[in-house]
Amino acid sequence: MALRRSALHPVAAATGAAFQERHGWDLATVYSTVEEEYLALTTAAGVHDASYTGRLRAIGADGLDLLNRLSTNKVLDLQPGQGAPTILTTARGRILDLIGVVNVDDYILLITSPGAQQQVIDWLDKYTIMEDLVVEDITGESTMLSVLGPASKAAVESAAGTSLNELPPYHSVTAEMAGHQVRIVNRPFGGLPSFDLLMDPDASAGVWDHLSKSGVPPVGEEALEAVRLSYAVPAYGHELGESYNPLEAGLIGSIDFAKGCYIGQEVIARLDTYQKIQKHLVRLEFSADATVSEGDTLNDDGHDVGKVTSVTKLPNGLGLVGMAYVRKASASPGNVLELADPSSGQAEITALPHLFGPDKIS
Repeated sequence: MALRRSALHPVAAATGAAFQERHGWDLATVYSTVEEEYLALTTAAGVHDASYTGRLRAIGADGLDLLNRLSTNKVLDLQPGQGAPTILTTARGRILDLIGVVNVDDYILLITSPGAQQQVIDWLDKYTIMEDLVVEDITGESTMLSVLGPASKAAVESAAGTSLNELPPYHSVTAEMAGHQVRIVNRPFGGLPSFDLLMDPDASAGVWDHLSKSGVPPVGEEALEAVRLSYAVPAYGHELGESYNPLEAGLIGSIDFAKGCYIGQEVIARLDTYQKIQKHLVRLEFSADATVSEGDTLNDDGHDVGKVTSVTKLPNGLGLVGMAYVRKASASPGNVLELADPSSGQAEITALPHLFGPDKIS
């Protein structure tokens, strides 16, 4: 099957960027160097072509009502321009996908994990009986750029000529950038500020060039993955999926325990009420001599206590970092685990990440 390409693929290719298949797309992995791009993302701002991220358009009067009955967060009362993160969960309380729900007035925009569009459509269709709702995949009909970094807000404000001071997370606003209409969505990347820019494909080259000339360099997949693990952001297929539930994944901040029933609600409520979580997602820093791969087993006092879900080497000599699911009794910051054979070395737990904060939404 031919790899998908974004509207910016020719622009990236013309710069000499390196490419690699990921998520079924031919994606730019490096534009300059991973070190320079990582530095931009962690100290200033960089722009990433995130067009491979799933985007769905939900049309119909019952869209928010159905989403409210199928997911963990309260989205029923979202007004135009407002949005929220929520989790579609199975009847067993497992993660189908973590999505962003944004009311853009004419329709409801659903931002899914890369490659998860069809399963989200199928899940919504399964529960659409008499509801007025049609969901379609618009990933290929638009371009999505993400401007990330400590200075990303200032960079987007400058490029769009508008203030984002009154734009809470997952809310959106339209603005003009390089002569094109762009929808700006405030969608933090863990603890790192990040703003998604959605536009027609024909506008993408002009907006990309405008940002570049404004001092926002392009960044590829390798630097973004390093930042993801540095900031402990869980990803679908690694830390998110039907093998895990939202509480052990640290997503409690996107669960509204007071909003009423949804698919999987009883299971999640019991796990929370009776403290039945068996494992936690943790961030790891590995010893300098460690040899480690995804799927490796972690030991604590001779017992298997977890599995590594992601690992990468940070640029600029910052070492190996990763994420793992570790049994509750061993999942404490500062605890040092051993990598089981055939791997070797140690892994220190540095944090139990909570993507949307540690507090329950009430």
